[in-house]
Amino acid sequence: MYIVEFSKESGNRIQQAAKGLFASLLMGALILTTTAVGAQPLRANNKKAYCFGSSAVSQQISSSTKKVLVGSWIETVTFEGGVMPPLKSLVNFSADGTFTASDQGSVNLAAGQIFSVGVGAWIAQGERTFSWTSRNLISDLNGNLIGTLKVRGTYTVDDSGNSYSGVFQAEIKNTSDNVLFSVGGTNAGQRIVVEPLS
Repeated sequence: MYIVEFSKESGNRIQQAAKGLFASLLMGALILTTTAVGAQPLRANNKKAYCFGSSAVSQQISSSTKKVLVGSWIETVTFEGGVMPPLKSLVNFSADGTFTASDQGSVNLAAGQIFSVGVGAWIAQGERTFSWTSRNLISDLNGNLIGTLKVRGTYTVDDSGNSYSGVFQAEIKNTSDNVLFSVGGTNAGQRIVVEPLS
């Protein structure tokens, strides 16, 4: 992993060290899965038409479909090309179509970077397939905004309803909205369930 200093005055250095910056930023990134679709709240009622690209898809969004993803999960994130070692992420999907996530390594003192909690929105694309988009703010150790992270992805929940797999595409931008680096990868999630003491 590369350690890169990231500050307001380091515009040129950021461009030259994008790969190293990306690797260290991802340690605090919200990494979820790919093929993102604009995120909208998922409604608990009957049929709704969603537009994906140029075609409208009318589908039944039932309570049981929503419950497939709703809840708390722990996932393993694996990066394409071995950019960095796999990491863990905690994710909570709410029934209103929003979610939050917190990743291993969201504070990197050596690189002077702090990631906010990831926030996002998700929609159902079918019985067990879900698309989502999330955003994180990246600050320096003084609280100054130095960049953003956007992750888009798709999960498919298995028949048990207690695990999912998916793909993601992550993109880091500076404060001028210029893309510094992007990478994809895979996710594997396990539902967090109650384990009674007795």
